[in-house]
Amino acid sequence: MSILTVQHLEKHFENTKVLNDISFSLEQGQALSIIGSSGSGKTTLLRCLNFLETPDAGTITVQDKVLFDADHHANCSEKEIRKNRLHFGMVFQSFNLFPQYTALENVTLARELMAKDSGESKEAIRAAGMELLDQMGLADRAGHYPHQLSGGQQQRVAIARALALHPDILCFDEPTSALDPELTGEVLKVIRGLAEQKTTMIIVTHEMAFARDVADQVIFMDGGFIVEQGDPKQVIDHPQEERTKQFLARFAENN
Repeated sequence: MSILTVQHLEKHFENTKVLNDISFSLEQGQALSIIGSSGSGKTTLLRCLNFLETPDAGTITVQDKVLFDADHHANCSEKEIRKNRLHFGMVFQSFNLFPQYTALENVTLARELMAKDSGESKEAIRAAGMELLDQMGLADRAGHYPHQLSGGQQQRVAIARALALHPDILCFDEPTSALDPELTGEVLKVIRGLAEQKTTMIIVTHEMAFARDVADQVIFMDGGFIVEQGDPKQVIDHPQEERTKQFLARFAENN
């Protein structure tokens, strides 16, 4: 069963169309990688899924519930948008941790704010936060502030923070692009582990080998269109479309 169905999504910024008729679906427990050049619409697509941007057309359905329909969006309240956003966890390129909070506080903050409604105890939230940091290999860094952590450690805290709210789908926007090469591996290892646990994920990435090895399906975007999608080994090793072939050839030259 599809956990996510995106149909005919479009997005304009003034006169520029950055997403053109985007449609795809994602099964529960699958990992989807999105590849493509800078400016192809990958990040905008993620931002639309997370309700950080509002699409101009199309629908977003999670677990058979229509979360967004451009034709009826005008009636959507800010509270509804915040609630819809909880279906997706977002991990950004630049970590976006709060500098004034420790690693553990960064992980637990959102859940503590929601505890007013959920009634969850602070102790339970902290215990769950510690468990997530432990899963990320950071139990001994719980009391450290972001400036005391390496880039790779900060990104792992950001992943723990996104997991803390139990999203249906975890989204990564080029999670290693701000990292030195030697720190990239530790973050990819965590994402690989999440894939093995059948976490449903969408990963925008420039790491082609990782996309091929870890994802269940891959989408190649160019100029705001989905040009090719399918099995990662097929798309990356034996692309059918000329634009995909050109992109992968350029990528191979530069790496």
